[in-house]
Amino acid sequence: MSVNHPYAHFLGDIVADTAQRVPDKEAIVYGDERITWGEFDRRVDYLAKAFLEMGIGRGDRIGIISTTRPEYLETYMAAARIGAILVGFNILYSPAELTRLAAMTEPAAMVVLGRAAGKDVAAPLKALFDTMPFVRHYIVIGDGAPDGAVAFDDLTGADRPDQDAALADRRAELEEDDGVLIVFTSGSTGKPKGALLTHRSIIDNIAVEVPKFGCVSDDRVLLHLPMNHVGGATELSIPALMVGGTLVMMDHFHPAETLQMIQDEHITLLGQVPTMFIMELNLPNYADYDLSSLRAVVVAGAATPPPVMAKMLEMAPSVVTGYGMTEVGGFVTYTDPDDDADTISFTVGAIAPEFGLKVVDEDRGEVKTGDVGEVAIRGTCVMKEYFRDPEETAAAIDEDGWFYTGDLGKLDDRGYLTLVDRKKDMYITGGYNVYPREVEEQIHLHPKVAFVACLGTSDDVMGEVGTLYVVPKPGTTLDADEIREHAKQGLAAYKIPKYISIRDALPLTGLGKVDKMKLRDELAGE
Repeated sequence: MSVNHPYAHFLGDIVADTAQRVPDKEAIVYGDERITWGEFDRRVDYLAKAFLEMGIGRGDRIGIISTTRPEYLETYMAAARIGAILVGFNILYSPAELTRLAAMTEPAAMVVLGRAAGKDVAAPLKALFDTMPFVRHYIVIGDGAPDGAVAFDDLTGADRPDQDAALADRRAELEEDDGVLIVFTSGSTGKPKGALLTHRSIIDNIAVEVPKFGCVSDDRVLLHLPMNHVGGATELSIPALMVGGTLVMMDHFHPAETLQMIQDEHITLLGQVPTMFIMELNLPNYADYDLSSLRAVVVAGAATPPPVMAKMLEMAPSVVTGYGMTEVGGFVTYTDPDDDADTISFTVGAIAPEFGLKVVDEDRGEVKTGDVGEVAIRGTCVMKEYFRDPEETAAAIDEDGWFYTGDLGKLDDRGYLTLVDRKKDMYITGGYNVYPREVEEQIHLHPKVAFVACLGTSDDVMGEVGTLYVVPKPGTTLDADEIREHAKQGLAAYKIPKYISIRDALPLTGLGKVDKMKLRDELAGE
């Protein structure tokens, strides 16, 4: 059963409905651009027809590599309107990562930002994607389009009325459980997986979120999170589409620029990871910014230190936190606006009544209140599958629809969830998920490396950072700089461990594996 809500059942229709209701209202603010809902819907429609003219079929994938800007959202909604699936690639990915993930999802078209931070993005990547036969179209946003590429503005700037009938026919074919978005994630194996979210799973999740966040049509939402994560692609963007608010987009996070934007654009809803709040609150002139427009701030992605939470409670009348993940499209638990600081700091609230949550033991039997176990979630918010990975899908989702998160937690008598640890080794640095095994596999490619272990380490600003232990092969020497240079060849910058320790040996278990428990104990004692 779907969640009972007043919104359309397809993302493209939600945009059209909102545009019909408030055509002249600001939908998107980005730098000097101010785009109304009517204009936004028109650009989405033109782009959808251009995709149809290119031969993009229902279920085909459209990849995008871009910062957070209007073209990203236009591509997302145009793909949704024709039944295609958007695949967001982090603009920080290395060529090796892009190659691996593109081969997994086989996008028929790639939409790439021409330039970012003064550097060419599109031109160097075109050579990479030219080697992939499944990429039939290369579309470039803004300046820097190389030969053979299509300019994004040419697709959104002109109508294709000959595609009207085809668009209507495609719309009639769509089903609520069609995939619409792939977000990459990994499990304890470190193997990347593509969580396939559907129209139903996203809309049902965010329809629940809207009242939990108190979203209204007068909201001005700051969107500066990467849109290849659910934080940008669902949690902050889709509520504005539903209620007809305004999205104020920033293509990067900077603490002072963010506070200035809140002041200048009268932001009412701010969602960030704890690292961002810490950096803002630590500014020497933080008190000089007028943040009085904020009605609510939302924090998630990592634990929030209590002193930081105390300051956040002074930023806005309401502070909300919760728990969710990629595979469920965002939040599924929420704290209440009336909860005290300790509750918001140390719990992630209660499950929304439209969904289900239980805590289970290793046999997937439900544990008693207060006991620690693995968190499982059920509801229409759960992803359809891991794309083209039936084994991982079957391992994560049982026959009754329960999704097993790999996170450890416990419930109290109120039904509030406290997260205890991660069953997986994953750690979160500045809001980005990092999977130690992926890091270890890259470091293991170095010809001088014998043993390697990567762990998450607490950090006052980033939440967690990586600590890497490396044992060189006999007769060789290594230093931290050499390891860092090697890591850059296959890993995004945020995945490269902050601390690197070269050791003669690492503790091993009886089976000959690196004993990470002993390493954790060592870190805890430092």
